[in-house]
Order: sequence, then structure tokens, then C-alpha cells
Amino acid sequence: MWQGHPMTLLSRQQWVLPRWIPLAVLLVSILSPHVTSAQEYEYSQFERAKNAYERGEYEAAVSRFESLLKSDLKNPALALECRKLAAVSYLFIGDRNAAEKHFTELLILAPTYELDPMLFPIEVVDFFVEVKQKAKARLEALQQARMRKIEEQKAEAAAKRAAELEKLRRNIYVERTTQQRSLLVAFMPFGAGQFQNGHTVKGALFLSGELLLAAATVSTYFLHEGLRDRAKRPVATPAELEKFERLETTYRIVNQASLVALGALTITGIIDALINYQAKTVTWRSVDEKEVPESLRPGKTKGPDLSLAPSLGEHMLGFEITGRF
Repeated sequence: MWQGHPMTLLSRQQWVLPRWIPLAVLLVSILSPHVTSAQEYEYSQFERAKNAYERGEYEAAVSRFESLLKSDLKNPALALECRKLAAVSYLFIGDRNAAEKHFTELLILAPTYELDPMLFPIEVVDFFVEVKQKAKARLEALQQARMRKIEEQKAEAAAKRAAELEKLRRNIYVERTTQQRSLLVAFMPFGAGQFQNGHTVKGALFLSGELLLAAATVSTYFLHEGLRDRAKRPVATPAELEKFERLETTYRIVNQASLVALGALTITGIIDALINYQAKTVTWRSVDEKEVPESLRPGKTKGPDLSLAPSLGEHMLGFEITGRF
């Protein structure tokens, strides 16, 4: 059982946490060129809490340690020190439940952690041992879970390496396709040359544009021709004559403009097809091994091959059997 006042124990044992333990961690990080402002803040707050602890102001130390732990410490070693000193401070103010909670969390982070009996009162060490014994089953389960995770990670890494080696061993097959193209197609209208060159979007634009202009040319031609038949009949009024002349002019201009535009677009398409024309194109594609015939795969040989041929010697006549296995 806990005997005496915490301050009495502290003075009787004359124990003080050596400054070099947290300072060593602090100095290593300060000397490191990669220390961030967040880490510097954590160490400064830790020093404030430790100073309160060493002065025997345990309630202030508890408050500062708790605040520091809630900030999600990035340094694992600093987190362990905070848990340990917070637990001891709780013991000195008589809160055994809170002390047990912090010791348990410390052990969860480091299941093999031990308190140095030369630095702490024997009552603190005994309490820590009791907490460790009480949480033994839980700690063993956590340790087993950690080991299983490590084994799973090793198995995953081994499987990944095996898969990569299998890929390296696997034969890679590619298929070469040669396509011959006709120069005559490049002179065809309606995007034929673009489609042959593999420019599908351009071919569709030329096709639709030329079809629309061709339709406009043909329709306005027949409309204009229809006016010729109408011109053979007498005109009733000047207004009707004016309307007739206006329609004739409109149909004629639209017909001529659409015909010129059709010719220009067709010539543009032909020029574009000739610029991008290639007499022969070669494409490559990856082929799965299952699609490759057995006879073309590396290491595969044909079956036995036997042949029979007549053999003529100096004093004999017969047949000679040759084979390949």
C-alpha cells in the first residue's frame, strides 16, 4: 500500500529525474537540421511541464502534461516521457485511476517498457509492475497483433517481389501490323482521305460539310430551274414580276456560292489528305501469350519428324530412316 505523503516520499528518497534524460532527446533534435517549429514548441511545452514536476507542483504538472498529450505529439520518445511523468504526478496527488490509465497507455505504446528503480520511489515502481501485470493479457494480445501485422507485411512484400520476378520471367509478345494505303483515296471527296489517314474527327467534319453544301447546291439548282418554267407564263402584275426576279436572284446566288464553297472545301480536304498521306503504316500491339501459337513460343519445339529415303551402297540396296525428336 501507498504510505505517507507524496512530498515526504520525495524528500526521503531524494530522487529527482535526471535532467539529461529529456535534455538528451531535446539536444539531439535541436542539433538536427530538420527540426520544425512544431517540434520546438512540443519540447518547450514539455520543459514547462517537467519544471513543474521537479518543483513538486504536481497538479500544475498534470495539467501541463495532459494539455501536451492532447496536442497529438509527433515524437514517440517524448510521448512516452509525458505518459510516464503524468502517471507519476497523478500518483503523488492521490489519483491512482488516472495514473493507471497513463501507465497502461504507455505500455500499449511500448509493451516491454520498464521503470528504473534507481530514479523512482519503490512505491511507484511497484504500482507500475501491478499495472503491467493487470494489463498482461491485453499487452500480449497487442504484441501478437503487431507480430501478425509484421508477418502480413513481410508476406505481402514477398508476394510482390515474386509477382515482379514472374513478370520479368514472362515472355512479352507483340504483334506487328502493316497497312498499305492508296494514294487514289486521298483524292476522293467527303473526307475519304482523312478517314484513311486515321483522322476520324477531321473526316467527319469534311463529310458533313461537303454533304450539306452539295445538298444546298442541288436544291437551289432545281428551284432555279423551276423558275424557268414559271417564266414562260405571263406575269399578272408588276409586284409579281418583282417577286419572281428576287427569287431568281436569290436561288442563283445561293447556288453559285454553295457550289464554290463545295469546291473549296473539297480541294482543302484533298490537300489535307495528301499532306498527311503515308503509303504504309506500322502499328504494334501487345498480345497475350494464350493468343500466340505454341510453335511460335520460345522453347517450344515441334513433335518427332520421321522420313524414309532409299539408300544405295556399293553392294547393297535399301532404305534409310531419318528422324528428328
